[in-house]
Amino acid sequence: MPRRLRPRRPGPRTLMTPRRPVPAVVGALLAIVLAVSGAPFLVGPAAAADDAPDLAVRIDSLSPSVLRTGDDVTLTGSVTNRDSRAWTKVQAYLVISKTPFTSRDDLSDVIADAGSYTGTRVVEPLDAIAEVGDLQPGQSGRFRVRVPYSALGLLGGTGVYPVGVQILATDSEGQRSGEAVGRATTFLPSLSEGSTLPATPTGLVWPFLMPDARVEGGSYRDTAGFVASVTSGRLRHLLDLALTTPAASTTVLLDPALLRGLDDVLRGRHLARRVSLDDAQRRSVARFRDDLVGLARRATAWVLGFDRPDVLGIAAVSPGRSGLESAVDRATSAVMTPLGLTGRRVTWPTPAGVTQSLLTSVRGSGTSPVVVTPRAASQWQTSLGSLVLRRTTDGSVPLLVSSPLDAGVPGTPTQTTLRQRVLAEAALGAVSRSAQPGSRADAIALVDPTWDPGPVSGSPLSSVFGATFTRSSTPEALLAQDPETYRGPFSTTAKATPVDVAQLSSAAEAINQFGLLDSLVDDDETLRANQAIDVASLLGVRWRNDRAAGVSRATRLADRASRQVSAIEVKGPPAFTLSGSEASFPLTISNGTAQTIRVGVRIDSTNPALSVPGLDPVEVGPDERVTVNVPIDVGNQSSSTLSAQLVTPSGREFGEPAVFNVRSSSVGAAVWLAMGAAGVVVVLALLRRFVKRRGQRSASRPSIGQDLDD
Repeated sequence: MPRRLRPRRPGPRTLMTPRRPVPAVVGALLAIVLAVSGAPFLVGPAAAADDAPDLAVRIDSLSPSVLRTGDDVTLTGSVTNRDSRAWTKVQAYLVISKTPFTSRDDLSDVIADAGSYTGTRVVEPLDAIAEVGDLQPGQSGRFRVRVPYSALGLLGGTGVYPVGVQILATDSEGQRSGEAVGRATTFLPSLSEGSTLPATPTGLVWPFLMPDARVEGGSYRDTAGFVASVTSGRLRHLLDLALTTPAASTTVLLDPALLRGLDDVLRGRHLARRVSLDDAQRRSVARFRDDLVGLARRATAWVLGFDRPDVLGIAAVSPGRSGLESAVDRATSAVMTPLGLTGRRVTWPTPAGVTQSLLTSVRGSGTSPVVVTPRAASQWQTSLGSLVLRRTTDGSVPLLVSSPLDAGVPGTPTQTTLRQRVLAEAALGAVSRSAQPGSRADAIALVDPTWDPGPVSGSPLSSVFGATFTRSSTPEALLAQDPETYRGPFSTTAKATPVDVAQLSSAAEAINQFGLLDSLVDDDETLRANQAIDVASLLGVRWRNDRAAGVSRATRLADRASRQVSAIEVKGPPAFTLSGSEASFPLTISNGTAQTIRVGVRIDSTNPALSVPGLDPVEVGPDERVTVNVPIDVGNQSSSTLSAQLVTPSGREFGEPAVFNVRSSSVGAAVWLAMGAAGVVVVLALLRRFVKRRGQRSASRPSIGQDLDD
C-alpha cells in the first residue's frame, strides 16, 4: 500500500510565536476570514498558559461509528465553562481530516506533535454550525453538529479520520479569535466501497482497583466516597459498562484489595466512627461485589498483587524482600480463594519505574505478565502485538504493552470516545495485517482505571464487536499464541521514586514479628491472612503520594507486632535455694496475646559444669499464666546464675530472658558437719587435758592408809 502523505501543518510561527492582542473589530474580521476559509487547524494552545480558556468539551455521540461513502456525520456533546469569565456567542464546528491515516505510527506522531492534528473546520453549510449560546462561569451548553457527506470534502479511502469539535466564542472583553477556545477529538474509521480487511483481535481490559486506603487508627480514609463510588459512582459505572461487553473479549484486571474493602464495608470493619450504612447502601455494595465477582468468573480474570504493590521499592529492600512478597501473595490468596476466583497473576509497575533489572526481579515463574507502556519499551511497534516477550537473565517475561491511541488528545473521555478508539485501533491493525505479512497488530485496549464513563444505557460498545474487521480476543489468548520477542532497550535506571524505604523496612519488621507469632499458634490461617493483609496494604504505589502517612502507619504496625511479641514473657525467682543437690525451681510463662500459644524455654547457666534441660513447649491460653517446675541437679556446685529464654517450637529464641541465681542448701549442711566435727575434736582435747591434770594431782597427795601406818 503506498505511503500516504501527511497533511500539511502550519509553520512554526503558527505554533510557537506569541501574538499581540488585536482590536475587537480586527479580531472579529479575522475570525470570519478564518472560519470561512476552512483552513486546517492544530489542536494546540490558543493563548498563553496564564490566559488559556478553560472550557471542557465532551463528545457524547458520533454517528456513524464506521464511515462509508455517502454517510452524513452527526456529532453531539456538551461544553462546560470552567473559566472565571463568561463566554458569549459560543459555536461548535465539526473538524475532520481530508484524508484518512493508514498507519498508526503516522497518526500517533501527528497527535504527539504540537498538540494533535484534527483537520479542517467545516463551515458550510451554515446549519452545520451549532449555536450553543452564552455560557456564564460554571454553566454548560449542548451542541449537535450534523454535516452531509458531500460537505465533508473527504478524499475517501480506507483508514482512520481524526474527527472532533472546535468551540469558538467571544470573551468578556468582546474579542473573538479565530482560534478555538475548546476542543474534543476522537477517531472515525473508514472503509472504501467493497474493501475487505482481515479481522483484528479486539478486546478490552477492565482494571478494578481499590480507590481507598486505611490510615492512622486502621479505618479507611474515605469510606463514604468509596461506598458512593461502588453504589452509584465511578466504579459502578465502569462495571456496568464492562458488563455490556462479550465475555470472549473481556479481561478483568482485579485488585484483591477492592474485594477486601467491599467485605470490610459489609461487615462494618475499619469504618470511621461517624460512618454508618443503611440497608439500601449495604444491598448496593453487595450487588456491586456480586456483579464484579460474576464478571471475573464469566470473563478472563487477571489478578494484581494485593493493592497494586510498589514492586520497584520492594525489589530494593534487603533484607526483608522475600517476606514482603510473601505477604502480598498470602493477602492475595486470602481474598481470592474464599470467593472461588482464580486468575493469572499480573504485575503493574508505574511507567517511570520499569527497568531491565525490575523485569528480571518480578519475572517469577515466567508466566506472569508485566503491564508496561511504550514509554518503557521505546522501540515497541504495533506490528509486534500488544502481548510480547522480553528476555531476561532468568528467562522470558510476558509484557502487555498499553498504548492508547487517544492518549493526549483534547476533550473529556466518554463511552463514545472509548468505542471510537477501539474501532480505530482495530481498523489500523487490520490495515497493518493486510499490508505487512506477519504483522500481529491488535486492538487490545487497557481502560484507564481512574475513568468515570458515567451512567450506562444499552450497549454502547456493541458496534465494536459487530464490525467486520474485529474479532473478540483477550491478552490471555494472545499469550497462548507464541508471542513475538521485543528486543529493544529498557532503561537501566528508574526515574520514579518508590515508596519510602523507612515504610518498607517497618513493614518488613512487622512481617518478621508476625512470623514469629505465627510459629507459636497452631494453624490459625485467619490470623495469618489478616496479618498479611495489614502488611500488604502498606506496600501499594498509592503511598508514593502520601509518604508521611505511609511511614507513620507502617511504624505503628511494626510497633504493634513488637508489642504482641513482648506480651509473651517468662519469669523466674530473683534467687532460689534448693533443699538438696537435686530439686526444682519455678518458671512462669505469661501470654498477653489474644491467641493460644505453644512456647518452650531454653535454660543456660554461667557455670559450664552445670547443665539444665530445657522446657518442652507448653500451651498457654490468651491472657493466661502457666507456672512450671524445672528439675535441676547441681551436684557439688555451690551456686550458678541461670537464664531462661523463650523459644518457638522450632527453637527460635525471642523476648527478654529471665535471669536468676540458684544455690544449693546441701552445701550449708556440710559446713555445719565440719564445724561439728571440729567441735568434737576440741571437746575431746579438753577432756583429755583435764584427765591428765587430775592424774598428776593424785600422785603427789599421800593416801589414807599410808598415813596411818606411818
